[in-house]
Amino acid sequence: MPTEPASWPKPTLHAYAGYGWLRGFSVVPSWGARIEEAWWFYDGARFRDEVGLARQVHANCIRVWIEFTAWMAAPEQVTERFLDAVKAIGEAGMKAMPCLFNRWHDARYDYGGTYTECLFRNWQPRLDYVRALVTPLARDDRVLAWDLCNEPHAHDLKSEVNQREFAWLRDVAATVRGCGVKQPITIGTMNGGNIESFAPLVDVLCAHPYARDRKALDDLITGYKVMREKHGKPMLVNECIPGALDDTVRAEVARYYTELLAEAGLGWMGWALRGGKAISTRRDRYDGNGINNQGFHPFFTKDGKLRGGLGFLTERPERRPPWEGNG
Repeated sequence: MPTEPASWPKPTLHAYAGYGWLRGFSVVPSWGARIEEAWWFYDGARFRDEVGLARQVHANCIRVWIEFTAWMAAPEQVTERFLDAVKAIGEAGMKAMPCLFNRWHDARYDYGGTYTECLFRNWQPRLDYVRALVTPLARDDRVLAWDLCNEPHAHDLKSEVNQREFAWLRDVAATVRGCGVKQPITIGTMNGGNIESFAPLVDVLCAHPYARDRKALDDLITGYKVMREKHGKPMLVNECIPGALDDTVRAEVARYYTELLAEAGLGWMGWALRGGKAISTRRDRYDGNGINNQGFHPFFTKDGKLRGGLGFLTERPERRPPWEGNG
């Protein structure tokens, strides 16, 4: 496995040993069936209304998705909209965790991202995109961390395609660091070998647990502890909690997930904040990543109401983020 270059600078802004206080959500705004639509049809007022919902449940971070294919159509305009979204999250009293690329794809109602074919093309334009978005925020306190990519595929580096994916994200990581970022870098990896494969590129390890029961989640958390010790790096969870069509079932799962992940020092960021057009954020287009393979994920309905049974999230949490004290 490749090793981490010794010359890479360490983060000095929002560099934490643990993340038990982290609570938030991944966001593709409700008007976007695809990531591109979220930015081509961006509405700052609507975005502020949507991320404001997260404060009802004491969220302190929003993982906001963007993608090269959205930016390339109108680079200056989309960059401006992205910076406004970060501003909106800050105005709501939360930090932003930009997710720069997506490698998760649905076979039926895909919402876009970077495809395997792109790994075998010239990725210099994608690095230009990274520089455009990252440079203005490289020392900005409103950014908690940079998530380079949601769920890259590689669980090892044995195949050519996996090696290409690693090389691409290695160049993305180097580009982000070359912008002079002070915040940590992470990659939205899933579990096991996926985390291990990209560990050399990040400052903070990341996991996406979607275990279907408490025992299975406990087992995953045990494995995460081993990985943290092995790599000598902190870990956070920036996407989690299986979806469900049944609100009561969803609430039961959310309760033990949020409790166990906070206790383990990993924190939690649920997928997804609000019902909308994208796959898994609407009841008639759920994905398979849920209880009974019914991955309907929003915490808030499309009308902005907290789903039934989730009222416990409105209680003030014991763990507070470091910038609020008692973190």
